[in-house]
Order: sequence, then C-alpha cells, then structure tokens
Amino acid sequence: MRFTPARLWLLVLLLLPSALRAATDPSYTELRNARPDGRTVPVNGLVLERDVFRFQFESGAFHFLKPVGGRTVGAVFVGHGSYRLSPATENERRQLALSSGADKGGFETLSDQFDDLVLLFADDTAQEIELHAPVRAGSPDPRASEVYERYLKRQRKDFRINFHVRLLKDLLNNPGLTSGVFMALVEGKKYPPALAAVDPDGAEALGLFSRLGEEDTTFLVADANRGGLWYEADRRAEVDRKRKSPEKRLTDALDYTVDTVVEKDADLAGTTTLHFKTLVPGVRVLPILLTSTLRIQEGSFALDSPGAEPTWKPVTFIQEPDKEDSNAAVVFPEPLAKGAMVRLRLSYKGDKVLIDGGDKNYYVGARESWYPNVGIFSDPATFDLTYHVPVGNEIISVGKQVEVKTVGNQSVSHWQTEIPVQVAGFNYGKFKKVEKPDETSKVDVAVYTNPGTPDIIREINAAMSGEAIGEINSDPETGAPRPGLGKMNTARLADASLADGLNSARLFTAYFGPLPQTHVAITQQSNPNFGQSWPMLIFMPYISFLDGTQRQRLGMERAKDFVDQVGYHEFAHQWWGHLVGAETYRDQWLEEGFAEFSAALAVQHVKGWSEYDRFWRERRKEIVEKRPGNSMAPYEAGPITQGFRLSTPRTPSAGGLIYPKGGYVLHMLRMLMFDTTSKDPDARFIAMMKDYTSTYGGKFASSADFQKVVERHMVPAMNATADGKMDWFFNQWVYGTDVPRYVHDLKLESAGGEETRIHGTIRQEGVAKDFRALVPIYVEFGKNETVRVGMLPVVGESTIPVDVKLKLPKSARKVVLNHRGEVLARE
Repeated sequence: MRFTPARLWLLVLLLLPSALRAATDPSYTELRNARPDGRTVPVNGLVLERDVFRFQFESGAFHFLKPVGGRTVGAVFVGHGSYRLSPATENERRQLALSSGADKGGFETLSDQFDDLVLLFADDTAQEIELHAPVRAGSPDPRASEVYERYLKRQRKDFRINFHVRLLKDLLNNPGLTSGVFMALVEGKKYPPALAAVDPDGAEALGLFSRLGEEDTTFLVADANRGGLWYEADRRAEVDRKRKSPEKRLTDALDYTVDTVVEKDADLAGTTTLHFKTLVPGVRVLPILLTSTLRIQEGSFALDSPGAEPTWKPVTFIQEPDKEDSNAAVVFPEPLAKGAMVRLRLSYKGDKVLIDGGDKNYYVGARESWYPNVGIFSDPATFDLTYHVPVGNEIISVGKQVEVKTVGNQSVSHWQTEIPVQVAGFNYGKFKKVEKPDETSKVDVAVYTNPGTPDIIREINAAMSGEAIGEINSDPETGAPRPGLGKMNTARLADASLADGLNSARLFTAYFGPLPQTHVAITQQSNPNFGQSWPMLIFMPYISFLDGTQRQRLGMERAKDFVDQVGYHEFAHQWWGHLVGAETYRDQWLEEGFAEFSAALAVQHVKGWSEYDRFWRERRKEIVEKRPGNSMAPYEAGPITQGFRLSTPRTPSAGGLIYPKGGYVLHMLRMLMFDTTSKDPDARFIAMMKDYTSTYGGKFASSADFQKVVERHMVPAMNATADGKMDWFFNQWVYGTDVPRYVHDLKLESAGGEETRIHGTIRQEGVAKDFRALVPIYVEFGKNETVRVGMLPVVGESTIPVDVKLKLPKSARKVVLNHRGEVLARE
C-alpha cells in the first residue's frame, strides 16, 4: 500500500493519544476559569446604555470576575434591576412583538425586571461601573458565585454557544481594546433567559448562526418553545443615518485541501489544510466552523515564504464537548500580520456526519460543517478533495473527478473545483449513473440513483402489509390494507430526473446566462422529502424517485406538485445561491424566491401558461391564507427581509415566506416588463436577469443591489413615481407587508358599431396611503381565452372610475382583473 505524505500524517495523528495532541491556550483557560474574586461595587440607580438596550441597576452590587491578563472582563450583578429594549426599526418592533407574544399593534418596547445578571465585555463597562462607586475588596460572595455557575451551565446546555471564544478574540486580537463586544446574560421575570449583545464585529461574530451579517445589536432568547433571535439590527445611529456597518472579516480563504476517510460506513476522519490571507493585523484567535461530533485531534500552521518549504508550528485549539458550547477556534502563538499568507492544518475524527439509511443508502447530515472552515456562503475558495471509502461504495462530490483508484480495501477518489465555490459537499453510497450533455447550455448533467432499498421503504412495506400499525396501513376511504410499495427501482425514474435537469440547464441558461461550470450531478438521498443544492451537486429527496402509483399508495397525492417542481427548484440554485449568493439572511429571498420563480418558469415551458398561472395561485395561497396553528397569515408576520426569523411561536409557518413571496416578487417584475407586442415578450426581463448574473456572478448581492439592476432596465410603466427609481416597488413588496384586496363592478356593453364599452369602478383596499399598483384589466372571450386590454394605476385605498371604449376582435363574455396574478392580492 502506498501512502501520500498527507495520508501518512493523518494516520500518525490518529494513533497518538489525545492527551498528547490537545493543548489549551492559557488565556482561554484563565478566562474560562474566571469567577467572582471578591471585588464589589455597590450600586444605587446606575444606568448602563448600550445602543437600544437600557439597563437600570436600582439596588445591589456588582461582583467582578477575576481579571484575565490583568484586565477585568466580566461581572455578576445581584440585587434588583430592569432592562428595556427599544427597537430601532418598525420591522424589528413587529418582530419583537411577535416573538415575545405582545400585541403588535400597541407594542413599543420590551421590558422586564431581574434579580441578577452576568456581564462579559471588552469595552469600558468596568470603568463605567467603577465611576459609580469605589471598589471594595473582600471574599467572593456565595450568591454571586452561584449566579455565575448557573450562567455557565446555561451557556453550555441552553445557548450551546461559547461566548468566551468571542471575548477571547477581542482580548488577544486587539489587546487594550475598550470598544469591543458587550454581552449581558439576563433572566427576567416575564421573559426567558436571553443574551443582549452589542458587537462591533457584527452578530455573526458571536457564533450564533451563519449569514447573520454585520448588524451589531442582538437579543437572543434561549428557550425550547419561545427561543430565537428576537431582535437584530444595525445600531440606531446607523439606522438613522441609513449607513450599514462595514464588513469585518478576519481572513479571506483562498483554498482548501481536504483528505477524508470514511471508516465503518458512517464514521469519518480527516485532515483539512486551509490556505488563507489575513485581512486585519494582529489575528491570534480564529473561529472555525466544524460540527461538534467531529473532534479536533491536532493543529498546526505555517506562514508562506517565497521559495521555501513551509515550516509547520503547533497551534492550540478550542472545542468544548459535543452537545455543549462547542464552537471551535484556533489560537496562534503570535499575532499574524495583515496580509500574511497562512496555511492552517487540522485533523479530526468522529461520527454522525453520515447517517446510514440501509442497503447502501446514506444521508450526509452535517453538510455545512463536515470539514473545518472559516465561512460558508460568505467566503468562496477553491477545493482539492480526496475521499477514502470502503470498496463497493462511492463518492459523488462537488468539483470534477480527476482520479479514482482502488488501494487495498479502499476506493480513493480525487476531486477539484475549477472555480472558487462557497461550500464543498458530497454524497456517499452505491449508485447507478445516467448522463447526457446538453449541447445548448454546454452543461453535462448526470443522475445518480441508489439500487438498494433504504430502511424507510422497508418500514413502509412492513406497515402496509399489516406487520406494523400506523396511519398508512389502510386506505382512508375503504379501510382496506394498502398494497406495499414493493422493491424500489429508482433507476428507471432516473431518466425523468435527467430530462428535468437538461430542460433546466437549457432554459435557465437562456433566461439567466451561462454557468461557470460545465457539469451538474443530481444525486438521490435517503432523506424522503428534503432537497438541497450545492455547487455542481444536487441532493434530491427520496420521494422524488417514487412513481405516481407509489405515492398514491402512501396517501401522498398532494405531493405531486412538490415532486414535479423540486428538481427545477434545486437545479436553479446553481444560479441563485452558487453563481450569485445572497449577502445575508435578509437577502436570502434572492436565492430561494428566485429558485421558486425558476421552477414556475420551467413549469410554464413544459406544461404551458395555464400551469404557470396555477403555480402562482398556489403560491398566493401560501402567502395570504392563515394556516392552522398560526395567529395570522404569513404575509402579516413581516417582510421577506426578516427571513427565517418570521417563524415565531405565533407564526410558525411564516419562516418559509421567502420562497413563495420572494418568487412572487420576481414574477411581478416579469409581468411589468412583459411585452406582448414583441417577438420575444420576455426580452427585457431576460436582459435584466443576465445583467444581474454578470454583475454579481461569483459575488454576494443584497436586496439593494438587485434593485439597482432592476432600475437599469425599467420600462415606462415601472417609473410610477417619475424619478427613475423602484423604491415604490421594493418598499412595498420586499421591505413591506401590505397585500391589497381588489373589488370591482366592471361591466361590458356595446358602444355602437364595432366598439365595446367597459365601465364601472375598481377599488383597492387594505393598504397604506402611498401604496401603488398597476392593476391589469382583461376581457374574457371564452374558456382559457383572455386578453389584457389595459393597466390601471391605483394609489392607496381608493376607488377609481373606469369608462373606456375599445375595439375587440370578437364578442367578450366578461371583464377580469389581475388574471395572471400580476399583482399579489388577497382576492
């Protein structure tokens, strides 16, 4: 057996006892072990204001934590106090009302009282407290110590976020900083435990979630039922000046070399070498994204030196236990200079990355964090990927396969990306392949299906045969046992997936421009109803490979639309998400909504305009109809720029609004630009979309960026405010929540000769006074035969009289408003 240097290095590391490999940074140890040290400051009426937060400490005392590196960075308050959160924007006020359960109509501020509180800070909080009263020395107060221990347990078990890593970053990357992060951990009497934070590096730096962006102020609640990101925004001063916080990245990833070993089917071990450039001076602490079930074994780094081999030095790492505050980070022994070119090498091993679905079916769980990285969907890089798997199984990966060989009892495949991509991923199992190039788009499409039968299908067959009791065991109408699904033969449905992929490649290239890559792999996975798209690699849900008869036997007739459209949606993400990324979660409608629109476009070109119209009627229902378990319709919860945060205990279904409403926004723009008199009615829309992909290809776009592109392609009807801007449209549909209702009494009658008169009124209801719409008026000649005869501008809640005469080609039956859903409306 032949070993490469990287492979041999990995094997040596895996044989070393963990005690010899792990090292702990002394500053982190000091910070983690800091407890109240007996220094106290009595307070009476002290107020600390941090942006939108106001903390009033009415009576009691602060108990400082033991200094770290000679600096006080934390305190415990015991006594009586209160806090207030006054949102900086109307949308965040609405969000806070929904999340907290308040009445959104009369809600202004969130306030609560507390008896204790923990502060962690790298700003001047300690000095501000000391200005209130002299510091007293003494023995640690047992009550303060108990409060802090309770907080540490909550950090590990409830928040499961290592706030000490965030604090350490300020302490070591910026020694002496007095304008760093401020974090208050508070347990109120009305509301659940929460983190109130103001972070100059942005909310994402706190380690909460990815794609949070640079907004500074956060209120995160830790509660199994009501928890979530209740508030996130730029600082009030930035909101008032309409200036966003600048980006504050530490590094720019250049390339990853990832060597992965799949052991015992589902266990995984690997080494990743990350090559990056530092963007700021003094980097010592670098947060790393890695799933907590993969445990770091060793770390080292080397600085690039022209003409010389890299000299590797050990680097310490931080990774608390799985299922606790396990945010990973590395700590370099000395500060890195700005512009330094660095190679960071980490080894790791663990399980639960792969889930064994049975019979050579596997589901890749930790898709975003199966290798150490410094940012997915925010920091594109090239990838060199090597996989070692048991012979008989195979890997389908992001990138292009450059080699595959058998070494002993392992299959070794090597993949490389030709362009920077935002994330790497793979599918694993045993596959059959069908492949075909599309000559028009120059994209080669391959479909990989699994010949085996996963455990979920075996369980369904057992239930249907009467071996198990469940809802799917019998027909709901007759009560008779359902016939089983039988042995799965997904390969015979691969041709349909291949056809959808080829149609998608051809159509989307025509409408949106070419992809930078020349191949896309569509792979089956054992997860039944969850699809996802990675660069050049699509994970299709198992249900999409069931035929109509099998779905009917499962009682899944209503899944037909999902199955028919999911392939188009996921393929479209090669453009929306991977060619052009969204800047933050607030802009994610530019990915999911655009993919939803793309699916509708494919439906139209395959099945006709009637199915396209039905697609948007169904999406309209998802937007405007209240669902069981929700206190209001999804559109009422907030604008699409709130993204996933729209899912609250009162509106659990609203988090998916970016899909239907995001898609509807693009549909409305298309209809505004649609020219029925042109040989190519979509020419103007296509030019706009190709401008968008060419301008932001390989980059990240915001909602404001897309608006600028739209404004470059405005047609006269879109210039509703005569200023060449699309503020009116984006303020209503992207940043707003209004959805109008239309009532009309328009009638047709002969006007003599060849003319027909249309007269009556159109009323727009349920919108703000400056809400604008161009309401399309159609006449219907017969079934499935309608023609648009005009567009009526309507502003605010108003009734507009209509009295026009026109020549029609033949007798019409009636007048129809908004026939193609050009305006999203409640009715």
